[in-house]
Amino acid sequence: MHQHRAQHTLVLQSASPKECAEPPEADLPLRTRGAPRRIVSTLTPSLLTNADHLDICGIYGVSLSFPHTIDPAFKMYYERRGNKSFRFPPHTHGFFYFGPRLGLPALAASLRFRCTPTAHPSSFDDGHDLLLPNGLPWQWLPAQAAVATFPVLRDQLVREGHLTPDALAKWRKRLGWVEGSKTRRVNPSDFLFALHQPFAIDFSRTLCLAIVGEHKLYHMQSAYIFADNSEKAHRYQFKGSALAHFERSPTVPHILHLRIVRLLSPITPSGAFPPGHEGRILPPRAGSLLSLRYRGRRFRTRLEGDGNPWELDLRMQSRTAKALRVLVGNP
Repeated sequence: MHQHRAQHTLVLQSASPKECAEPPEADLPLRTRGAPRRIVSTLTPSLLTNADHLDICGIYGVSLSFPHTIDPAFKMYYERRGNKSFRFPPHTHGFFYFGPRLGLPALAASLRFRCTPTAHPSSFDDGHDLLLPNGLPWQWLPAQAAVATFPVLRDQLVREGHLTPDALAKWRKRLGWVEGSKTRRVNPSDFLFALHQPFAIDFSRTLCLAIVGEHKLYHMQSAYIFADNSEKAHRYQFKGSALAHFERSPTVPHILHLRIVRLLSPITPSGAFPPGHEGRILPPRAGSLLSLRYRGRRFRTRLEGDGNPWELDLRMQSRTAKALRVLVGNP
């Protein structure tokens, strides 16, 4: 979907054989093009049985199918960055399921994996959703099912009543996808459904997000949030990554700030500027708002004190402001 995709800077260590429970020989899964094939009866949490419990730790991908599946199994991977794949982490045993995300609109419902302490569905509420190395949920969105060429997941979600043909059609319309088009790349971590929803940022890259509206998807690509172009050159001050979210100013409702929720990797100078250069951005800190020494791009205004929070005025007519106005309007 986006030309730029944020790269995670944390590297997941491959699970060792001792950390992953090996199934008995009689229960070894079938192999489908290198990925273990697993059959589950349902994606509805209240209908899960012991037989739906899976142990997928230590493998790169899993091929999922259902009792009524005719087409080839639906393949899922933990994480892929370019040509490199990463294994599901240790203790990834539990249940695939489809459901809403706490605190987000109904549109944010997705397929996730619930890691549980036991193989019994009664332990579902005591478990937790599988996370990516950046701390965001591992998930598959209806948007992916709507535009992908594989029908297995889409058909199962419709069969169980989690999605309707009308809902899938609305997702295709948001994405601008028409029948016969090539499959569009959808990165779930880029999708924002609510203002307070965390997302991953890389301080040395363009920020790319997809804001989900009721009828349209708004693409936000901002190269200037983390850049210092005071010397007529577009360069980034810092390397490192974090989780962040937008939030409204407590005193001026039409102003948004960006809060650094937590750091994913250390913040270090990018090396793009000479030693002693006083950059536009103050070093990001976990729990604090992103703050600036200067406001403006090439004609800079020095800010008073130790810097003021980065801000975006929702009344502006820029593409970024238009996208974030939609986000503010989401329930």
